[in-house]
Amino acid sequence: ILAQVQLYSRWWWGHSHPRMPWQERKLMAIEQPTNGWEGANFKPTLSNQVVSESSDEAYLSSSGSSASSSSRSSNSTGKEGKPKTFLSKWFACKAMGPGLLVCLADTDFGCLEVAAQSGARWGYSLLLLQVVLIPILFLAQELTVRLGVHTKAGHTACIRKHFGSKWAWFACILLVFECTCAMMSEMSGVAAVGELWGLNRDVATGFAAVIIVGVVFSCNYRQIEVFGITLGLFELTFVLTMVCFHPSPRDIFSGSHGVLVTSTDSEFIKLISANIGAVVMPWMIYFQQSAVVARGLVTSEDLAAERTQTLLGSILTQLVMIGALVTLAAAHQTSKDLKSVHDIVNALSPVLGKRLSMLLLSLGFFGGSLCAAVVVSLAASWAVSEAMGLDEALSLDVTPKQAPVFYGCFLMVISVGVLVLMTGVSTVQLSAVVELINGLLLPFAIGFLFLLATGEALPPEVRVDGLHKAVLFVVFSVCVVISTASALYGLLGENAAK
Repeated sequence: ILAQVQLYSRWWWGHSHPRMPWQERKLMAIEQPTNGWEGANFKPTLSNQVVSESSDEAYLSSSGSSASSSSRSSNSTGKEGKPKTFLSKWFACKAMGPGLLVCLADTDFGCLEVAAQSGARWGYSLLLLQVVLIPILFLAQELTVRLGVHTKAGHTACIRKHFGSKWAWFACILLVFECTCAMMSEMSGVAAVGELWGLNRDVATGFAAVIIVGVVFSCNYRQIEVFGITLGLFELTFVLTMVCFHPSPRDIFSGSHGVLVTSTDSEFIKLISANIGAVVMPWMIYFQQSAVVARGLVTSEDLAAERTQTLLGSILTQLVMIGALVTLAAAHQTSKDLKSVHDIVNALSPVLGKRLSMLLLSLGFFGGSLCAAVVVSLAASWAVSEAMGLDEALSLDVTPKQAPVFYGCFLMVISVGVLVLMTGVSTVQLSAVVELINGLLLPFAIGFLFLLATGEALPPEVRVDGLHKAVLFVVFSVCVVISTASALYGLLGENAAK
């Protein structure tokens, strides 16, 4: 084990501190444009798109790192016939990509709470809705893949190029504010898990912030991507809890068709609106397009692979939501409101036991919160850099000194989110603010995404038109109307009720 740790540490150091001059790496990219990212900031990544064996040997000889040789080989075994470690195989897994990461981040602490509340209060009534939301999520995120691969620019950079800097800054300011509020929400999830185990909420949030900052400052993009996906996959614990409760298929089938009966309840309608309005978060659009550029995806094969990963992520994130909903629906025989994480633990304890319930919920909430925190902070950083006209798509592969704006914005979002949460702000009010900002920003994010994907930003052969364009227009219009109505209801309806 120690030998493998040492080998991995040497490999990580070799990729984080390359000794090959930038000029030589640029020449290597020009000679083999399909195997890496073209440009002065080219860096070998952990993907299977590696340089040729001769170039690889030249790199290794200049850096003096023999450990990199076995890690960067495209075969399943090293040059000496030794099999790769599980860690190296995990890093090189083709199923990992920006699409899977951003979809797992979509199922954050707030979404899991909504799913749990839906199951506890309304049983299986919202189960079919979670299935219907899968293609809606995929349709939106697939457009970011097209734009990222063919424009080689982030979402804010595309807005700046085709609509002007004023619109770019308008969208960027709204996004940064939303990401800051979302960071508070994610940290509140970490605080809830800490309090579940008797920790002070300030200590828990500070510990989570240190982890995120340490990972982003010490790792390159590919390593951060794997880190986030690994954390996000802990959300699948809710699928495990669903299996443990083994609800009756007859009850699920009959309960999932009860929407028409209960649809006259105002709280039920509001919950439907919240689910539909939050299926596509604005920061998801900004992050995935910039991440596609950072990953260096430029070929048609890359486009097909990333589409597959996005579809997989869309299915997984809704499967997690279904797991949380079905688990609480099976745990509660009668409707009941969930006011805290402790209520969820108490609902699961009769079947799983208190300790196991605490452990599984902690893994799901903590993993989802940290995964989303990484994504929202990086989305804001990329947006600010692109709004300023800076070409910092590869900022995560350089040092903070080389990309001060990017890392400065990242620290600002993390710091503000943690400090405001430490003041004792109400999580209920915080959720209302996040919902309001999402509702106000989504029309602009979806609108720009639709105009870019159907306009001159894309080449004619991949531009969205015909029936596809019509379907997107209808689906996006419904999402925008429901999201905006939900936001206005949260802003005006509650005040009117008071």
